[in-house]
Amino acid sequence: MGIAVSSSKAGRTIYRGRDQQAKTKAMNAPTEGTTGERYFRCMELRSFTLVRLILLCLTLLGLHSATSGCADAANPSSETEAAQPGSAIARDVSVTELKAMLGDRPDILLIDVRTDKEWEGGHLPGAAFLDFLEDDFESIAFTLPKDRPIALYCAAGGRSEDAMKRMAKAGFSELYNLRGGFYDWEDAGETVSNDSPVALPIGE
Repeated sequence: MGIAVSSSKAGRTIYRGRDQQAKTKAMNAPTEGTTGERYFRCMELRSFTLVRLILLCLTLLGLHSATSGCADAANPSSETEAAQPGSAIARDVSVTELKAMLGDRPDILLIDVRTDKEWEGGHLPGAAFLDFLEDDFESIAFTLPKDRPIALYCAAGGRSEDAMKRMAKAGFSELYNLRGGFYDWEDAGETVSNDSPVALPIGE
């Protein structure tokens, strides 16, 4: 075995009198086997290192996602934030949510914004009536108490959503739109009424 002598020149290490095994060991490469075998061992080592890096990245990504999820839970969406005291609310609710709200909060004003013909075919119990398609909709709706909770519904949720948005811009503090409208209410097997409409508290 030769004597290993090294010197540094221009940032490079030059090996003199060192056998191939010592040189490759200094370069942190496999030293046993043929050149081909050593090559494949090097490739395996690099592949193993690459796999570890990928696993590390995936682990960090998972931790980031979990942290983001916790952050989302700690910082609720704008829709939820709107439910905080002093903030305006304007959001959709399901049939189940609306039914529970009507049972727990008798102060909620329920308004059917469909047409006369649709109203006569059946409506939610305890609802007032105000046709969204009539020209005087806004002039009447905007005189309702702005601090009173109001739930709106139509046939499928489109007109009542538009009504909710207009009323929200007008300064109403708590508005709900029945998602899926009367159709979803009826499909859920909930009670349908044919009673006269509840009077609107205009100007109160």
